[in-house]
Amino acid sequence: MTDAKTRAGQKVVLVVDDNETARWILAEILAGEGYAVCEAGNADEALQRLGERPDIRAVITDIEMPGSMDGLEMAARIRSQSPEIAVLLTSGRHYPAAGDLPPATKFILKPWAADHLIRELETVLCLSY
Repeated sequence: MTDAKTRAGQKVVLVVDDNETARWILAEILAGEGYAVCEAGNADEALQRLGERPDIRAVITDIEMPGSMDGLEMAARIRSQSPEIAVLLTSGRHYPAAGDLPPATKFILKPWAADHLIRELETVLCLSY
């Protein structure tokens, strides 16, 4: 689900995951909570979307992905280049130590409950403004 048009005041979230089904589920949850969603299958696509969409306010990304960098590296790049963009990392196999996380990012372990994910997203959005 890629939403090119957003309503005034709607927050845009970029969902990054190489698993198409996981991306779709997360996009549906976010859309149900009133977020506009755009998607990417890896970090390279995500950075391209960020360049195309200055309205993106948050990124939710898996850590393990194919491509030139993983989610942790991408999060560090986003936070250093665009600290106003919130980043929430997730993984079912990789649990980073708190010191491995870029500043003002959070991590939640898969599988997550939708309400927990939304609460954590709201938290990182507050940290980034």
